[in-house]
Amino acid sequence: MTKALRPSGKDPSANDVAGAEGGVHPRSGMSPVETAQYVAEFSAELSYLAREANLDLLAYLLDMARLEAIRTVQSGDKNN
Repeated sequence: MTKALRPSGKDPSANDVAGAEGGVHPRSGMSPVETAQYVAEFSAELSYLAREANLDLLAYLLDMARLEAIRTVQSGDKNN
């Protein structure tokens, strides 16, 4: 299995610690909205894979995670 990369193409386990100022997560270097966008995209891919393997409950749960992430992105965009 391959590791998931952040949208920047970096390995999320890399130790590039950013400051917590400006709403950026200290460990990931991504803002909450960027993180939610990444989760939305990645969970859509995972849901597709789960459906292809007939893992319907898992696919459903991943879809719920995707929808919550999208809601977070939309509410975060309105705050800017």
